Amino acid sequence: MHCRFVFLLLFLVGSLSACDVLNAPLAQAPALTPALAPAALPTATPTPLPPPAVLLERALAARTVGDDTAVGADLSLLIQTYPDAPEVRSAHYYLAESFARRGRWTSAATLLQPFADAPPDTEFALAARFWLALAHEAAGDHTAAVAAYAAYRELNSPLAPYAALRQGDQLRALGLQHEAAEAYLAGARADIARVERANAYERAILALRSADDGAAAFSLFNELTNFVEQPAYRARLLAEGIGLAEALGRTDEASQWRRTLVVELPTTPQAADAATALVQAGDPALTSAAAGQIFFHAERWGEAINALDLAIAQATDTDSGTELRRLRGLALRAQGDFPAALAALAEAGALSPNAEAGRQAQLDWIQTLGQSGATEQAIQGYQEFAAAYPADERAPEALNRAIILRERLGDMAGADGMRVALGQSYPVSTQGRTALHRLGLARFQAGDMAAARQFWQLQAEQNTGSWAAQGAFWAGRSAQASGDPEAATTLFTTARSAAPTSYYGARAAEELGLTADGTLPLTAPVTPSDWAALTDWIAGWNGAGNEPAPPLAAFTERALLLEQVNLTANARNEWQAGLSMAQGDPASLAALAQAADAAQITPIALSAAAALAALVPPDAPTAPLALQRLLYPVPFPELVIRESAAHGVDPRLFLALLRQESRFDPGATSWVGARGLAQVMPATGEGIARDLGATDYTVDDLYRPNVSVRFGTYYLGRRISDMEGSQAGALAAYNGGLGNAMRWAGGTQVVDQDLFAETIDFPETQGYVKLVMGYYGAYRELYAIP
Repeated sequence: MHCRFVFLLLFLVGSLSACDVLNAPLAQAPALTPALAPAALPTATPTPLPPPAVLLERALAARTVGDDTAVGADLSLLIQTYPDAPEVRSAHYYLAESFARRGRWTSAATLLQPFADAPPDTEFALAARFWLALAHEAAGDHTAAVAAYAAYRELNSPLAPYAALRQGDQLRALGLQHEAAEAYLAGARADIARVERANAYERAILALRSADDGAAAFSLFNELTNFVEQPAYRARLLAEGIGLAEALGRTDEASQWRRTLVVELPTTPQAADAATALVQAGDPALTSAAAGQIFFHAERWGEAINALDLAIAQATDTDSGTELRRLRGLALRAQGDFPAALAALAEAGALSPNAEAGRQAQLDWIQTLGQSGATEQAIQGYQEFAAAYPADERAPEALNRAIILRERLGDMAGADGMRVALGQSYPVSTQGRTALHRLGLARFQAGDMAAARQFWQLQAEQNTGSWAAQGAFWAGRSAQASGDPEAATTLFTTARSAAPTSYYGARAAEELGLTADGTLPLTAPVTPSDWAALTDWIAGWNGAGNEPAPPLAAFTERALLLEQVNLTANARNEWQAGLSMAQGDPASLAALAQAADAAQITPIALSAAAALAALVPPDAPTAPLALQRLLYPVPFPELVIRESAAHGVDPRLFLALLRQESRFDPGATSWVGARGLAQVMPATGEGIARDLGATDYTVDDLYRPNVSVRFGTYYLGRRISDMEGSQAGALAAYNGGLGNAMRWAGGTQVVDQDLFAETIDFPETQGYVKLVMGYYGAYRELYAIP
């Protein structure tokens, strides 16, 4: 019996891979071939086959992680073996869906048709109809796709606007530009995510322009610009609208849109072009001062200087005159005319020395002096500025620049003395904190623990949060090295309290012996009682009766339906629209987080939870378990546990890595091309595939959770081995490369994890290691190791 099912399974998987479709009616299995007849099989010990419910559950779990091979195998086995089971209908649908997700549209359409023919309120019917329209679209049958999307729209589903948008694309492919524009406008004027509406308007405009109907396209620009708010996007649209208006001879509208650009969006590149046209036209709406500032921001130095000269001559008050002269001096400096720049900046600084613009002009003059080669004079100038204006928020930066210049001259002792003054005078500024920490590290490495502890205790006492935790932790390390364990314990406790989920909080917990593993299984769901506790907790500090905003449900519903038909990018826009609407409203954020968590859309649940956590008042009770779980979630738990175990990685460390790498977004792509949950580079992925013997690997597989997690755990496990078991060293290698990690460690052994982390000279990698190790501490506190 066992062999029979093994052969049957192999037969089905081979058939599916060869011809894509299971040739059987919805509830009837085909007869076995003679080769698979029982008499032809050897006798074997029977092995119970999983029941249909288990096979379906297993297939859906594989579907979640993108393991299509396992999905097809289990669903096919269910259909063939249990043709009369109630689960067979679902099995047919999900098998069809798996074909569609892989682009095997012919097979998908064959299996989807019975579902699409069913009444619209039948399970899977609406999704099947949308999938079939997508199948026509993929096949290039634009006429059939138009008809399918039109029929879908008539059902008034929440996805009707998206059907309209896709219908518009098909109409355009048929050359029916006006009809396409009408379809696009149906989506543009619907209450869907704003980014989707804007995109729909743009597509409608493009269709109308393709039809040479500029007048109709122009009218849509007005509609579109009325609700677009994002500055760069709005500026681009206005510039395009100006071009269209000019082409239509509508010069008044073009001029008005140019005025809108220079007034509302003066720092955008498009504003500079608009300003040039207005200046040439002698438009009185644009003053010389405004034009000068617009050209300055666009780095069009010649035009800026000409406009600023006119503006300075027209200036009637000291403050505005000071700022105009300062900008003119900076424009001259950008052209390389240092003498003229110094003169202009000196004039601006002297004109109003105590005003905001005057003080900035003085700093600009000092900086220009240094850039001209007068380094010693610039150092003196920065120190004099800080002495003259000690309460100015720019004073610590002035001292910091003086230190940098002193170091460039090779005077490290002089720079060190200035750094002491900076840290002691401005311990709560970013520059002062950094100076204190650097001073402490230098003394610690030199063996002067008393001086190191003094600098770090000042940092800890004057600051809060992670800066305080950093100072207190290192002060504790100094006390520990000095043989003062009691003081070390006190300081580690302070570090732990200041920022418990930071690197220093996690390390302080280790030094205090507070690193007992949590008790929650990684596979444990957030329970209804956990969600209720979250709701009650929010009501306790935010006021009872604060209900989520009703429109939020519409975004969530559309997002879920879009996920069902694999329109992930559109779904993410709907989730993001809901998240934007919920900002500032704790109850709405909690509701959105719960909906996203239930749908296993972890990036959105995490973002909503983070926004909620940022609203919690300092005196609120400790966050309930649900919020902690949302902030440190465990997506794909069985997969993570299995692959982590296979490659010798603590799954909680790997989850911490995923949180930082992709925020658990399987579709994430970095600016350098890293892909998927674990952000594996394509070239690295090919090497891992060879190591693991994955002969059917393609680069897009990195977007599949089962592949990304397998490759990521393998790669991290190798780096842990390379760095002789050091997790921090492995993380540095994962992010910054093995060669660099070995350089920072002085070999393959990390002797002192904390010094190693502090001496990483890639800021991105140093921050990465500290963040992931901090997250790892939080995961360890919550969850038990399997």
